[in-house]
Amino acid sequence: MSDEYDESDVDADDAPEGMTADELKRMGKKWLDKIKAAEKREKAWTDEAEKAEKAYLANDSDKTEGKLYEFNILHSNIETMVPAVFNSAPVPDIRERFRTGASDPNTAAARTVAQIIERAISVQVDDSALVIEMEELTQDALLPGRGVIRVRFEADEEELPGQPIVDPFTGQPMLDPMTGAPMMGEPQIVITNERLAYECVSWRDYREGPANRWQDVPWVGFRHRIPWEEVQRIQDPEIKAILAVAGTEGEVEPESDADTEIWEIWCKHSGNVYMITAENGDVLSITPDPLGLKGFFPNARPVQPISATGDRRPVCPFTIYKPLADELERLTKRIRFITEGLKVRGFVAGDSADFERLSEAEDNQLITLSNLEAYAATGGIEKAIAWWPVDKAIQVLRELYAAREQTKSMIYEVTGISDIIRGESNASETATAQQIKSQWGSLRIRKLQQQIERCAREVFVISAELICSKFSPQTLSKMTGIQIDEQAAALLSQPLDNYRIDVESDSTIRADLSRAKGEMGEFLQGTAAFFGAMTPIVQQAPALAGPVAEIFAAFSRQFNLGKQAEDALEEMAASAKQQASQPQGPSPEQMKMEADAKAKDRELGIKEKDLQLREASAEFDAVAQLARLERPATQGAMNV
Repeated sequence: MSDEYDESDVDADDAPEGMTADELKRMGKKWLDKIKAAEKREKAWTDEAEKAEKAYLANDSDKTEGKLYEFNILHSNIETMVPAVFNSAPVPDIRERFRTGASDPNTAAARTVAQIIERAISVQVDDSALVIEMEELTQDALLPGRGVIRVRFEADEEELPGQPIVDPFTGQPMLDPMTGAPMMGEPQIVITNERLAYECVSWRDYREGPANRWQDVPWVGFRHRIPWEEVQRIQDPEIKAILAVAGTEGEVEPESDADTEIWEIWCKHSGNVYMITAENGDVLSITPDPLGLKGFFPNARPVQPISATGDRRPVCPFTIYKPLADELERLTKRIRFITEGLKVRGFVAGDSADFERLSEAEDNQLITLSNLEAYAATGGIEKAIAWWPVDKAIQVLRELYAAREQTKSMIYEVTGISDIIRGESNASETATAQQIKSQWGSLRIRKLQQQIERCAREVFVISAELICSKFSPQTLSKMTGIQIDEQAAALLSQPLDNYRIDVESDSTIRADLSRAKGEMGEFLQGTAAFFGAMTPIVQQAPALAGPVAEIFAAFSRQFNLGKQAEDALEEMAASAKQQASQPQGPSPEQMKMEADAKAKDRELGIKEKDLQLREASAEFDAVAQLARLERPATQGAMNV
């Protein structure tokens, strides 16, 4: 059976209506063949993954191949790497992609919708224990080499009683002619309590069609093991009727209590979800696209730490350094054998009863020897005992320990796990040397950290699509505490292309507290120095406030300040640009010059008025003096 995907094998109009039992059988057989072809294509990887998992779990079972290790370096590496790669719940960061002015009502509505989606995802993350599923995903990525997580939409159904049937002519409830009671309509099924569930799918229960890129994967399959009663419940009644008419009831009820294996296949080309039995390919149901996701598949792109371009087959990471692990195991066994034989033993001549009692004596206990004079005559007790030589064994043991440490160092070099990541430190190393090792060790695992962040981002994208399309406004208002008006409801029903859905920086990795404080201190010092240098420039040229704010925002992006700080910086830059574009008032220097000019004008005016007053006073004095001189002559004329 060729493992190449043939698009003609499926039909976009596949549906139970109009299909025969033979067509259903052929369809089920085709899907089983595709699943077997996928298993054959990944057979080498699954074999290595089985061996790695057996070694990690130290599972001494004959059902799986592989060997157990006395020095379980694989278990140690996995337990070290999982918390280094993922150790904290991802935090959603939802923002509108195209921002306009803050006064634009569309911007305010879009920002409200982004806040609704972000809060709703946060509630789902807290309620569904996504952290546990992401930890299992990380472990699957590091141990077998592939981690898969899917999103489920779940809702409770409530049956409401039917409403009374109203006569369209009279407007009164219609009565049953037999009983006289009001006639009731059909009961209504109402969806309540919508929620999302996240599930880490075991690497054994996941298959996908052949493709060079994830975007081109034609189908994915998930294996389930469910009781026979559940199989009967999920079987489509129409398919069951078709099989009954043809005389083939499908899979018969198993005699034992073992669960039935079924495959849930999501086919992107047909847009359908097929449920078939794993044993004989009986088709249980064919469901048109149940979620309506943009990417169709309910799972994020699988996390595969080791892969080649154009080849989606995963690689078990343990395979890369398995020869070194085997060498480490051989050295460990040799050390154990030599250590077991490394005992203090000797020979004595003649009667050894006294020496046996002497070897069993406690501290400060004296033992009586029966023939001490004979031992003294022959050169003492040292001459009477011939010790078994252990010097050579001790020398070999030292070399074996050194060789084992060297092999461990080679494993850590291959895997990229430095001693700083393992929490070990060498007292002889300087702080700078340890900082360099920590930096490069973090860079080695940064690739996998980014893959985990990318997976969390895609999970949030799927969650946002389901929240907008499946959740009712009442449920969203209850979850988020935000009242949803008509404008917000209309934006929620639109595609999410206008929003940027991301994971808050480093939220999946709990950063070191001292490093975070150090970065914040550097940021505050840099901010003080920056504004101290830029303030005089902006005062001289207010139009440069916008570019200066942009420069500061670019400087701030070098630090992980969080969403609120980044939003505040963007608003500050936008406000500075807006103020710079508006007509500017006089500068402080101009205002000072104008004030000085006005003060000088007032001073000149006061002096001019004073001069005028003085001139008027002098003129008045002259007139008065003239009047006094003329007054006697006038009086003499009157007397005559």
